[in-house]
Amino acid sequence: MIVQTFKSAAASAQDRWRLLRGRDDVQKTLKVVQYGLLACIIVYLVYKISHVGWLDVIGALPESPWFYIFFTLRFLALPISELALYEIVWSQPLVRYFFVFIRKRVYNFAVMGYSGEAFLTIWARRRLALPHKKILVGVKDNNLLSAFASNAATVVLILALAATGGLKAGLDAFPGAGWLFALAFLSAATLSILVMIFRDKLMALPKGVMPKLITVHGARQALIILLHAAMYAAALPGAPVMAWITFISMQLVLSRVPFLPNQDIVYLGAALSLSPIVGAPAADVAGMLVAEAGLSQIFNIAMFVATAHLARTEYRTVQA
Repeated sequence: MIVQTFKSAAASAQDRWRLLRGRDDVQKTLKVVQYGLLACIIVYLVYKISHVGWLDVIGALPESPWFYIFFTLRFLALPISELALYEIVWSQPLVRYFFVFIRKRVYNFAVMGYSGEAFLTIWARRRLALPHKKILVGVKDNNLLSAFASNAATVVLILALAATGGLKAGLDAFPGAGWLFALAFLSAATLSILVMIFRDKLMALPKGVMPKLITVHGARQALIILLHAAMYAAALPGAPVMAWITFISMQLVLSRVPFLPNQDIVYLGAALSLSPIVGAPAADVAGMLVAEAGLSQIFNIAMFVATAHLARTEYRTVQA
């Protein structure tokens, strides 16, 4: 009875939200809010970096090649793992469509959260000889398990920070950070518990598939955290490890905010406020973060352009 009530309430809320988002005035308002937020973040970035000094920041860009190697590996970890995940879910080889998962990552990080899932669903319906229901179930359930892994990682890192006394720096990073951390922790913990309790009701995966997907999602999440920490350590080798855990926790907290425009830029703004905990000159920390954000934008644009020809070819093949 409780499960049925929960499902009915969730379905009703989802239907109301879908109808509301379909209205032109609501879509325009959401776009204004999203781009307004992004504009505020950019203004904040200009202010923070100007306070440090632009020339000092440019001169402090990481020199270690490992910083750029770890960044590249971290960038590719998501599309490579998703290629394996969807091969499991859709039971067919997808290696020749690797560019699709690159573009999906670009959409999610450079445009807006979850826009990559919409892109993948549309592409799969046009290109793959699969029932629409199997495509939708694959995207939905994979996204649920991905969120579960991210939520679990968020909870673990916040608890680790709280246990070691490093949480205060994150809470004091910027006005409202405390509320953001609290909401992220509560929502992450709640959603993780709900997914575990109602997994059989929420997901429609074939028997034996879910453990495989959880293993891949969990391994990817751990690998990305390790690569992220290694990237920072390569740039500033003398900094304490818990400082990087705080930075990574901040990124995971921000990733829990739905429909956030351009996550990389928003994270840069938040992370700049954490520079005092690193124990290094502010210009060095800012240089590292600016390099990370700049590389993110360059990779996003470069990968999007590099896969444009393949995307057009795919579209012509479908039309033919």
